[in-house]
Amino acid sequence: MEKRRSERINALNEMKGKLYNVVNFLVQNISLDGVNLVSNFQPTIGASYKIFLFNTGDGSQQEFEIEINRARVEPQDQEKYSALPPGLLYSIGAGFINQDEERRDFLTRFLKNKSLSREQGLISKDTIKPRS
Repeated sequence: MEKRRSERINALNEMKGKLYNVVNFLVQNISLDGVNLVSNFQPTIGASYKIFLFNTGDGSQQEFEIEINRARVEPQDQEKYSALPPGLLYSIGAGFINQDEERRDFLTRFLKNKSLSREQGLISKDTIKPRS
């Protein structure tokens, strides 16, 4: 098994968003290299999606592109995942692709100040309209 290049930070209660601007997701953990989402949506392995994250702490916003590398059924835990609608949940592993310095800076700021704010976001196959 390949070792992670950067440490993963638990962000379950700090990041959330929508898939296709309709289906909710939570960010279970995040690193500079990738993200683990929990959602009712089962994505296609190898597919790419766009994520738009909102940093409510400093008001910044940033779009990211991710590639899905894993999706498995997540055990039910109503307390832990109360922000999601009831039903089958998937743990979705994805790596960030096409990272530039601006995107890495956004992630670095979040990871450095993660306990200071709550993050939100959207995920889509198409161009994202922030705050829609």
